Amino acid sequence: MRRGSERIRFGVTDAGKVVLRGTGFVALAALIVPAFGVLCMLVAILLAALVAGFILRPKVRIEGHLPDRVIAGETAWLTYVLKNVGRLPAYNLRMRFTALPQTVEEVEAGHAAARLGPGDSVEATVALRPTRRGCYRVGAPVCLSGFPFNLFWFGSSRAGEETLIVLPVFSRLQMPVRRLSRCGHGAGVRLAGRTGASPEYIGSRPFMPGDSPRRIDARAWARLAAPATKEYDEDCDNYAAIVLDTRAPAMAPRSKSKPIPELEAAISLCASVAFTINNDCFIDLLAAGPELHEFAAWPRAARLDRIHELLADAEPAQRELDERATAALADRFREVSQAVFILLHWDSTYQRLVKLAGQAGCHCTVVLIGEPGSAIADVDTETNWTVNIEILSPEAILSGRVKRL
Repeated sequence: MRRGSERIRFGVTDAGKVVLRGTGFVALAALIVPAFGVLCMLVAILLAALVAGFILRPKVRIEGHLPDRVIAGETAWLTYVLKNVGRLPAYNLRMRFTALPQTVEEVEAGHAAARLGPGDSVEATVALRPTRRGCYRVGAPVCLSGFPFNLFWFGSSRAGEETLIVLPVFSRLQMPVRRLSRCGHGAGVRLAGRTGASPEYIGSRPFMPGDSPRRIDARAWARLAAPATKEYDEDCDNYAAIVLDTRAPAMAPRSKSKPIPELEAAISLCASVAFTINNDCFIDLLAAGPELHEFAAWPRAARLDRIHELLADAEPAQRELDERATAALADRFREVSQAVFILLHWDSTYQRLVKLAGQAGCHCTVVLIGEPGSAIADVDTETNWTVNIEILSPEAILSGRVKRL
């Protein structure tokens, strides 16, 4: 193992903590009664365990990485390969994460092997369960051993950290998709790989993850010395837009460590909607809080992954969509067949957006997150035009009772 990639870790075992406490009590007692000999013996044992553990520490290389993304609330089983690169055997090996975020818990540590000879390898499995969505920096796992006295443990790990993306909880919903094709004005940025008839070749572009290998343009690849894919335009596909309100309710807790049920429910429902309609239409727009994200230049598979990543890292917004983003979104409604609004507030901004989407010919699905008893009155008094609004409680969404929209 290279020195630059190895980090020595050190800690005290449960048995070592008991011995350290006992040593402290004996040291206090030595001030009153003659117990200096017992104190010296305990200190000598601790020093011997410390020196022997450092000399016989395991020199193990850990091979493996965190998954790209996991879903909140689900247990992820991670398998690593441990290889002894030292000259001495390693004993009582186990693997664990020593520095995890508060929202990621280690369900089961990996018990690797009682003995691992020089050059031998063994697999170890660790189970992690994230309890909340987010984007976290996680340090590499540690392969540790308490041999020979089990008072101190020494271990080794890779240097650096990895990114763990925890997606919000989502599921497939029973949701009708409107089969209304639109002729897009921005045909020059539409991608290939769509269902329909009579595709028109419009050029080539750099190959992106999620593109079909069948669309690779060999001539452009040879000319540019980089993978390229053929780009087509079709006017018989369905496009969708999702608008998510991420402004926290007025009575929501302000602590960053405490989740907001209404916001978490809205994000989870938005992830479920994107997962449900992705196979039937192309999600071109996502307005999450004050940010407007466009995916016209993304392949289908990459769009869903990108949307879920954005939702995983979404934070409570302090402001709504600005005028520029609102105007851009309203202009793109002419190219969209279906618009889904997931709102925490039913105010003038979103009322105007829903009205503009309806006037552009989009089929609008409006979901208001809140308690039905308190939200119906606001909708009836503020709405002076016809719109179907479905009101869902955060508890129903987070508990998985919502199956259809």
